[in-house]
Amino acid sequence: MRSSAWLYPAMGYDDAERPEPYLGDYPHGAYWSAIRPDGAEGPFVADEDDDSYEGTVLRIMWDEGAGPLWGDEGLLHDDAQWMRRALGLSDDLIGDLLTWNLDMTALHFGRPPVDDWGEQKRRLDERGDALAEALKAEVGTRFRVWYHA
Repeated sequence: MRSSAWLYPAMGYDDAERPEPYLGDYPHGAYWSAIRPDGAEGPFVADEDDDSYEGTVLRIMWDEGAGPLWGDEGLLHDDAQWMRRALGLSDDLIGDLLTWNLDMTALHFGRPPVDDWGEQKRRLDERGDALAEALKAEVGTRFRVWYHA
């Protein structure tokens, strides 16, 4: 039997830990959102003053208005200093992640408009895969790392 984990690949959930239905009844089906399920204002973001990240997952993923890195509980900070302190990332990788995120935003919002949207998205997905490999190389085995297209 096929696991329903494919419904929630960005979150890395399996059947036993699948989130409550609030994630699955949007008109376009199952999705991941930066909106917190507890009703608090704004997205969940790791505490900027905390110089650590206790999660086990680092996911590279684009979402409107969000940074490029997501963790066990949701969106992580896109502040370069926080990524350097809490995750130990290099300046080069941080710059590449933030540039990729800006390029994805430009593509999704048509700035500048592109005729070959599918090709541009494919290239950005390839960059996302490469960024995941670079991230894995920098963090080692501390986190499960992947790119979610």
